[in-house]
Amino acid sequence: MPFPLPRDPEYRKEIIWAWIEDVSDRIEEDVPGAETSWKIANQIYLSLDPGEGDAEIESALILARVKLNNTSHKP
Repeated sequence: MPFPLPRDPEYRKEIIWAWIEDVSDRIEEDVPGAETSWKIANQIYLSLDPGEGDAEIESALILARVKLNNTSHKP
């Protein structure tokens, strides 16, 4: 079982950004694991306490999801 993250929402947001960057890097470098990284970022985001949401993170998650969907349909 992974080490649990601190409840501090700002710390969690930093971790989410790191995972979103990992998604982009993996897509750009055509390395496997981007889907897993996106799922982790999304899961952490959804675990934030009510009222701690962030529109910029939500947009980045959506954009990363769109990129993932587009790259998964390449021949």
